[in-house]
Amino acid sequence: MKILNDIAILGGGQLARMTIEAAMRLGVRCHVLDKNAEAPAAAFTKYFVQGDPMHAETVLGFAAHAHAVTIDSEHVSAAALESLKAAGKFVAPQGKVLEIIQNKCRQKEFLAQGKFPTAKFQVAQNKAALKSLQLQFPVVQKTATSGYDGYGVRLLSGAHDIEMAFDGESLIEEKIAIAKEIAVIVASDRHGNRVAYDAVEMVFDKQRNILKYQLCPAEISAEVATSATELALSAAKALGIVGLVAVEMFLTEQGDILINEMAPRPHNSGHHTIEAAATSQYENLVRILTDLPLGSPETTAPSLMLNLLGPEVGKEGVYNAMIEKALKMPNAHVHLYGKKDMRPFRKLGHITLVGDRNTLIRQYETLTWQS
Repeated sequence: MKILNDIAILGGGQLARMTIEAAMRLGVRCHVLDKNAEAPAAAFTKYFVQGDPMHAETVLGFAAHAHAVTIDSEHVSAAALESLKAAGKFVAPQGKVLEIIQNKCRQKEFLAQGKFPTAKFQVAQNKAALKSLQLQFPVVQKTATSGYDGYGVRLLSGAHDIEMAFDGESLIEEKIAIAKEIAVIVASDRHGNRVAYDAVEMVFDKQRNILKYQLCPAEISAEVATSATELALSAAKALGIVGLVAVEMFLTEQGDILINEMAPRPHNSGHHTIEAAATSQYENLVRILTDLPLGSPETTAPSLMLNLLGPEVGKEGVYNAMIEKALKMPNAHVHLYGKKDMRPFRKLGHITLVGDRNTLIRQYETLTWQS
């Protein structure tokens, strides 16, 4: 069996870096395009090109000799992906899928048209249009593009908050009473085969709106887990996506499951699959790109994943101590992304703990306890 062995990755962040690690084990070469010469993936391949993945002509030239093309983030030229597909390249995800997901308003309209459960929403083109909407406060405003990790999200408690709202196209959603936040990653190959990873649960620091840790499997009933998996598989099928899609969902206090948003690429909620699944999300992406059979997504052990974030000023010692403590734990797997800019709250790495649930929680508390 001949493996197609040249992959072009648009974007050179940590997701590309971990995809390269999986590709190397299968003898696959990865070419990376990123604006930043010091991007995390740059040191992991000798086929690095500095350039803008949003610039169509740059992308077309960069990917000309690759067998397959994929992405590290949504900040990529969807038109270039469509052109590459038309030229005979295997592209995952497809440009038409990326175009839907790149814009939160288009993504939400797609879900609504497909009758997928989601929060009630309206679209505002700018602040002036927002003022004219009939709103039932409180509502959540999300910028249509460029938002990530809680950025580009604002709670509007009443009409008095509109002056502080984002100006520009945005999604206005009802505020949901959330019991849990969960996610399911689906891997889809070019032959219509799909596999879904077990649902994970994200536990957030509500004051700072950042992830505290993630658990797999999620602490939800078997019925909810099955429903979430079926919903994610249905969304992947409706999109017609080839590649990976992470479907983030809310489990409401009333017991309903609502799709929050989707990401057509490897996802933070799948980092744990490197150590705690039969086949990682990264390896399955490489398999899809090289037309190899999908690997089993089966969870091999319970896990807890926490992000390593850039320390606040004066707390550098706490960050270093956390890494040192993790390195002394035999069941802890430390991943550092090699980012030189260590600004506060930037994702610099992650730690995956593998073992029984009670032990994992105790170890998390040990890692994050500050003397």
